Amino acid sequence: MSFRHLHARLLLLLAAVVIAALVAATVAFALSTRNSSADRIARALHAQVVAADALLAQRDRTEAMTDLRALEMRWRPELPPGEPRSMPLLVRVEARLKARLPQRAMRLSGKPVQLWVRAQPPMQGWIGIPVLGEAQPLKRGLLFALVAIGALLLLAASLFARSLTRPLRELADAAPGIVAGEPPPAPPRFASAEILELQRALADAAGRTHAAARDRELMLAGISHDMRTPLGRLRYALALHGHGTDADGRADMERDIDELDGIVGQFIDYVRDGRDEPLETVDLVAVLQALATDEARQGRAWRLVLPESATIDGRPLALRRALTNLFDNAAGHGAKPFEAELDAMGDGWRLGVFDRGPGVPEAALADLGRPFHRVDRARSTPGSGLGLASVARIAVVHGGGLRLRNREGGGMVAELFLGVSPH
Repeated sequence: MSFRHLHARLLLLLAAVVIAALVAATVAFALSTRNSSADRIARALHAQVVAADALLAQRDRTEAMTDLRALEMRWRPELPPGEPRSMPLLVRVEARLKARLPQRAMRLSGKPVQLWVRAQPPMQGWIGIPVLGEAQPLKRGLLFALVAIGALLLLAASLFARSLTRPLRELADAAPGIVAGEPPPAPPRFASAEILELQRALADAAGRTHAAARDRELMLAGISHDMRTPLGRLRYALALHGHGTDADGRADMERDIDELDGIVGQFIDYVRDGRDEPLETVDLVAVLQALATDEARQGRAWRLVLPESATIDGRPLALRRALTNLFDNAAGHGAKPFEAELDAMGDGWRLGVFDRGPGVPEAALADLGRPFHRVDRARSTPGSGLGLASVARIAVVHGGGLRLRNREGGGMVAELFLGVSPH
């Protein structure tokens, strides 16, 4: 999980706040209870010392020793070796015990910690009493509780951060469709006011984009109709009255009419990017094989590298136009051998179309695929510069994109991404 993502940053911030709060609470608890803990332990040890004194005052020494062991206390004739403990809590306990037993020598030492206090005269020796017998379980229990609370808080923080960023991620994933005029996904039930406002703004923008695209399509459709009507009349008149024209002039006129008709068709294809076409399950393998067959009839052989199956939910007519444009672009501006490779990429597909033509100057690659943009050497060939632009628009509608690059050893590579980002 990269910390460039908003979810990771929110989680890190919330985790830092939770950890800081736990540390502050632990320190505050320790500061507020340290004196009371020392007093409580000192009182308990004082009571045990009094009880030990009473047992040792009995005439039966054997019975007294048995009772001491039953209370987990010991008697030694000499003070056992050991260094005094310097733990702050034990220092406070020792100070309070000395205040209660000012005439008695004592030492806190050993692991586990023992209080060794000189027996009350006339008895001799030293009494050993365990200290903080419950401290370790208490410490482990407190540590476990803090870890459990911290884990629960971090889990809650992660869920909270995810709930904040998930609507943004969904909108980001839907961005290609929104750009194409599709409405954004519905916000979650309990989305924040800011997310709802963003969703409404994007929905409005998508609606405006769709309306503008529809108006543009109607306008260009009208223009194409108005242009194709006189073109049809010219073709008909040429067929009826062109017998007196020489063969070369007649062929030139027919070629010009075909070129004009093709340009009008490219305008229509560019506008009709498929957004209004219903979604269907498209078999990309079958479409590519059919295109290769059509190309073979025109004398252009294609080498296909295809998986056994490759389906996508898409617009079949738009996808076929995009694939046809890629094949035509390679055949029109490249050179043999022609190849096409389709492979899975994430949840989508990547189609690579390869040729061995002269390629494109590196400086022109960035603009290649823009509407009406043509490389200088391509200006002598028929076309309007909308073929690759149309492919790019159709790719965006299908959640992907188009990437163009020069091929090592000469030629071009056109990569069409469907259902997956090219970046």
